[in-house]
Amino acid sequence: MDFEDFVAAARAVVEDEARAHAEDRWWIFEPKLVVQRRDLRVVPLTESEPARRALRTGDLADLLPALGARRVAIALHVDLAIEGQPVPAVVLAIVGGIAHAVQHARVERTDFGTPVLGPWEPSDLEESDVAAALRAAGG
Repeated sequence: MDFEDFVAAARAVVEDEARAHAEDRWWIFEPKLVVQRRDLRVVPLTESEPARRALRTGDLADLLPALGARRVAIALHVDLAIEGQPVPAVVLAIVGGIAHAVQHARVERTDFGTPVLGPWEPSDLEESDVAAALRAAGG
């Protein structure tokens, strides 16, 4: 699996959960890790003490050795300031040996008030901002 395939797989984790909660008006995406060693594993951040310890340093790249992983993606629900307005979104930070990326998808609302995930967009968030948000969320 190359980096782009891993990004697609990590996005799919978020998209699958969003679809599963399409009728849940109060859905909040809980922080999750997508870890690639030989295979992919999805782990709630709250259940990975090595990841939580690594995040205390503020460097997302520390997740790789802490989890013995080739690549790690971490996803969390945040409010972003976009054009001066708070916008709920899911942020996806992807860390590989060389390549790193941060993307977000807005959490939009249907006419009935239920959540729907918008398209993925490149994010201008710094990895250190993502790590700080994870620490604030209890990571």
